Amino acid sequence: MLLVIKGAQEERAEGGLQELERFFAIVESADEAIISRTVEGTIGSWNPAAERMFGYSAHEIVGRPIDRLIPADRRDEHVAILGRLRSGERIEAYETIRMAKDGGVLPVLITVSPIWEPAGEASTKTRQISGVSEIVRDIAERNRTQALAEAERTFASSLIESMPGIFYLYDEKGRFLRWNRNFERMAGRTGAEIAGMNPLDFFAAEERPRLQDRIAEVFRFGESSVEASLVAKDGTRTPCFFTGKKIVFDGRPCLVGVGVDITERKRVEAALRASEERYRSTLDNVLEGCQLIGSDWRYLYLNAAAAKQNRRPNEELLGQRMPDLWPGIEATPVFTLLRRCMEERIALHEEIEFVFADGSRGWFDVRTQPVPEGIFVLSIDISERKRAELALREVNGGLERIVAERTRDLEAARERAESADRLKSAFLATMSHELRTPLNSIIGFTGIIAQGMAGPLTGEQSKQLGMVQGSARHLLELINDVLDISKIEAGQLTIHRAPFELRAAIERVTASVTPQVDKKGLALRVEIAPGLGEMDGDRRRLEQVLLNLLNNAIKFTDRGQVILSAESGDDPSAIGVPAATVRIQVRDTGIGMRAEALATLFKPFRQIDSGLERQHEGTGLGLAISRRLVELMGGTIGVESEWGQGSVFTVVLPTQPVEAAS
Repeated sequence: MLLVIKGAQEERAEGGLQELERFFAIVESADEAIISRTVEGTIGSWNPAAERMFGYSAHEIVGRPIDRLIPADRRDEHVAILGRLRSGERIEAYETIRMAKDGGVLPVLITVSPIWEPAGEASTKTRQISGVSEIVRDIAERNRTQALAEAERTFASSLIESMPGIFYLYDEKGRFLRWNRNFERMAGRTGAEIAGMNPLDFFAAEERPRLQDRIAEVFRFGESSVEASLVAKDGTRTPCFFTGKKIVFDGRPCLVGVGVDITERKRVEAALRASEERYRSTLDNVLEGCQLIGSDWRYLYLNAAAAKQNRRPNEELLGQRMPDLWPGIEATPVFTLLRRCMEERIALHEEIEFVFADGSRGWFDVRTQPVPEGIFVLSIDISERKRAELALREVNGGLERIVAERTRDLEAARERAESADRLKSAFLATMSHELRTPLNSIIGFTGIIAQGMAGPLTGEQSKQLGMVQGSARHLLELINDVLDISKIEAGQLTIHRAPFELRAAIERVTASVTPQVDKKGLALRVEIAPGLGEMDGDRRRLEQVLLNLLNNAIKFTDRGQVILSAESGDDPSAIGVPAATVRIQVRDTGIGMRAEALATLFKPFRQIDSGLERQHEGTGLGLAISRRLVELMGGTIGVESEWGQGSVFTVVLPTQPVEAAS
């Protein structure tokens, strides 16, 4: 037996076995949990419903404190209940919470009754309470139902109030049952005023008969809609679109309706009508012929220009079918164009010749566009233009002969120019060898003599030899620049790619210009970012570019410093340059450049001080060559400068070939 009751033998002795068994059967079959506990809070009985509700079997819970069923903040609750019972208070039921075996919290309704000591066992004449009996009902479902009902009421109310228009509900007698605040605002009335009014009171007298018929339609057929102006208390009229539907509310037929303010729609419709009138007026007066043709080939609209082009009044055409008015038109190119637009629903444009019934001809530029009614045709009479074109073709016939003769002359001139270019290339190749060989000899032999290998030299002799050697080297650089720019312009310069260390290349270039820097008393700073690795490219050409930029910076800087910096990184702004790049900058504190000089800076044979009193020597080819070399290597070069403050040249190059970087 799942029910355990202490003192069962005494109960049977007093009430009889049969009555006790009947009591047990009622307790065990009850849907509510029936629990008894002592004054101290020890559980004395536990029925099957309690086992289902709390998850404890009778053997697990009987004889143990009831505290395990009560949350910590409710532990003193049974003491308070016991005190109220001892004071003689009658407690019908109270709501509280209990804890199940799995830790879940149960909202419950408890009916509590005192358990008195058996008669004759009290030490005094007053009987004492020996315990408490509880009937526990799980009210979680009831709470959920109540919460759901409240949520539904709140949702319905919120939905009604959040509607963009007005909402109302009234019965067959015209008594308002519900409405939203939008209704009050639009009508300019309080809720108390609306409650005492009839639905027709909100409309002008001339509209009421029509609206009364629509209300009758709703109650007769189930639903209806209408446009009408709601009249506010101050006389303001708001055009609205009303929809009504018949429903049953509180057991009686009612009309539920919604009204939407259509003021903006009315304004748009009026504007559209005005626009249509302006559009029609515009079409009536445009110079192009305008025709609207229906899907059954009837003329729906023609303007004055169309009448002139058709060579017949519009009154003869409007409402009539095109094939009936123009016999044989189905076989003409213009009708083929119109029919294709009508059937395929595509816009078309052609220049077409049309032969009229009297044999006269006309050329027209015809544009046709599908529209809902059929097609819209816009045409321009280009007969005069066609006649002019014919005359022009006749003139062009003579011009073509002249052009052919001039073309032959130009072809001969081109061949002579190409021959001259070949001669120039051959000359440059020959002069390259003829000039470089003696210059290299001069540089070499002056070096040998300057080193004293042919005998000791005086100071003046050493000075003069140094000037000779410097001039020879300068001349060799000029020749190399001219040959390089010639090769580049002829597309004969080739970029050779091979892996090399960027740091080593930069250090080699900066080391070569150190004597020039020291000679001018400048500072040379080299800033190479950590992690600058290999580059797959033309090392010699990169060094040539850097050497040109450094020489340029040193040449135009009289005091201060020259800074070369290099770092790896991405350059998403450089079009055509892959993400893996090296960014090299050459900064100086020299004379800088004015804005107008930047436009021609990278053009061949251009220098900043190009006047007769120029102070800096050179061909003006270094920057032009550098730019072309950078572009051939797949990179970009740019410059920023301020007059009197210095310049910054920036080179961005891919560390891998552009074709491989993709």
